[in-house]
Parts: sequence; C-alpha cells; structure tokens
Amino acid sequence: MTLTGKGYYIWIVRQCENGDPDRIASLAREANLSHVLVKIADGAFPYNIDLDSGYDYAKPAIKKLQAQNIQVWGWQYVYGDYPDQEAEIAVKRALELGVDGFVVNAEVEYQTKSKATAASRYMNILRNNLGSMPIALSSYRYPSYHINFPWTNFLERCDYNMPQVYWVSSHNNAGEQLQRCVNEFQQIKPFRPIIPTGPTYKESGWIPYKHEVIEFMDVAKQLGLSAVNFWYWDGVRRYMPEFWDLVHDYQYDNPIPELSQAQKYIAALNSHDPDKVLGLYSENAVQINSEGAIQGKEAIRTRIASLVADYSDGQFELLGESRDENIVSLQWEASSPSGKSLQGQETFGLLDNLISYQYSFLQQAESEA
Repeated sequence: MTLTGKGYYIWIVRQCENGDPDRIASLAREANLSHVLVKIADGAFPYNIDLDSGYDYAKPAIKKLQAQNIQVWGWQYVYGDYPDQEAEIAVKRALELGVDGFVVNAEVEYQTKSKATAASRYMNILRNNLGSMPIALSSYRYPSYHINFPWTNFLERCDYNMPQVYWVSSHNNAGEQLQRCVNEFQQIKPFRPIIPTGPTYKESGWIPYKHEVIEFMDVAKQLGLSAVNFWYWDGVRRYMPEFWDLVHDYQYDNPIPELSQAQKYIAALNSHDPDKVLGLYSENAVQINSEGAIQGKEAIRTRIASLVADYSDGQFELLGESRDENIVSLQWEASSPSGKSLQGQETFGLLDNLISYQYSFLQQAESEA
C-alpha cells in the first residue's frame, strides 16, 4: 500500500480537537490529508488510553479517519531495553485497532552498537506477526551523524524510511537538508523509499519560516518522493495554526518538474551563496575562461565568490538553454540597480549530473540610461 500525498503525526489524541474523532476526521479531509499517523504504543505499554477510565482515544479517531478514506498508521516510540515486550504490544495494538501501516520511532536510546541485536529481535517479531502490513522507520535525517545507530537492522525489515528532516536552529536550507538526507540514505543498505517528515513546531525559540515549509514540499516532489509527513497535529493546531493552513492549501499531488541543470545554476547564483553554486560541481571540475584554466572546487570558489559579490544586490536571469546528452549550453544576464550589466555564455560537461568542465565567456556592458 503506497503512501502518496500529505500526512500528519498525532501524538496525544485528546489534545487534538479536544479528542473529538469526528472533528479530527473532518479537518483531515478538508486539508486533503492522505494519511494520519497516530501514536498507539510507547515502549512496552499502550498509548492514548486513559489510565483511569481505560478509554481508548485512538480507536474512534482511527475509525472515523478511515471512514473518510484516509489511511491511518500507528506509531510507537521504542527504547530497546525490552524489545520482545515492545514488539508484542505493537503487534497487539496494531491488529486490534486495524491500522493500515506501522511506524517504528527509534532515536537516542538506539545510538549504541550494543542495541543492534535488540533492533533485530524487535523487527523480526513485528514482521512475523504483522504479515503484509507496511512498516516504516522514523529516525534521524543524516545517518553520517549517527554511525552507531543500527540502520540496517531496522531497515531490512521495513518497507519505508521516514526520516525526521527538522532544520532546527537554522534557516533557508530546508530543500538542501532534504536533498542531503536522501543522498545519504541512498548509500545505506538496504535503501527504502523515503517519506520525509518536516517540522511545523517550535523548539527553544526556533520556528520554521513559511517559505521553508513550502520549499521542503517542493523539493520532496522534485525528488519524486511519493508523500511527506509533518510533526505534529497537536502542536500546530494549538500554537501555529498558520502552518496548518499552509499545509492545508498545498497541493502535493500536483507534480513539480525537476529543474534543469541550467535552472539550478541560475538559482544557485541568485542565492548569492558560493557554496550552493559549488554544490553543482564535481570535486575535480575544470573551469576555463578568459583568465585561463583552473581545476578543483576550491579554485573555482574564488571566481564564483567574486561573481556573486559583484552582483550581491542584483539578479541573474536565464535567457536560453539547450542540452545534448551530457552537454549543457546556456545564456544568462546579470543586472544590478546601479545599472551594471553582465552577459554570460556557458557550456557545461556533466558527469553523474555534476559539472565536470565549464567553458565560460563573460561580457560586461553598461545598460542604457
């Protein structure tokens, strides 16, 4: 069962629309959510059940959502100290509630090599008892930062990977972080289809910008990712309703064509960030212009930095482009409020979709008064 579209995590059901299952289902349908992920277990214990009355807040919400043709996935935070018991309660809750899929949320407690066996035990019990129910892993966005985490032990029994792409404490690089996340997981075996989770929450004074959340979804579509999730319904509806509206209004099922190499180059120049431009080059790229030939990204950095600094208050515009297999030709113009103007003609040779060589001809001209 492939997930497509937009989804939201629910942590505490009673804090979502006062626990009203009809209201939850209605809002999910209005927002055109394709799926909702509801917490049903924490460690070895069931979750979203009132300890005094025994009332299960998750059950009616799940049924009402499914009645609206919205997939509901259960999720569980796992600790790894009692993997058999954690798996047993996960299986029991998932089957009793009739969820459409299941998400394993493993984080800091599993950042040790000694937990690899626990991960395998837990996942084996899950897979052997949930049958064909799809299972996903929810964890960190960059495996290179968490080398002791048992990625393989979890992913080999999963159908999907749902990394938490939270750009907390930074801004204006949501798409870049998502691209890096996908790139890093493509080096992990086994690779599983990625459905990233983005942030619509506050943390220690940090809050995402609206355009970053849009960029996150845009880039996810450009990368061909079938769906996205957001954390988390309880918080966004109470504290950040404008971000709920943002996700509500976004049409994820309308595909965005991937940018051409020329468009990526111009967009990187318009960021006025040399590092973003250099991200399009291979390590040993060669650049040739009227000043001569240079090789290597660090050498090219000097020329790029000079170019974007000269037009730090200006704009680069793509005038034309063509591509013949791995050869890209483009023409562009840069202009600044002072009237300064620069025309560029470029030819790129691509290797693994990165610029391996570049012929560059630049001509400066004063714009008409």
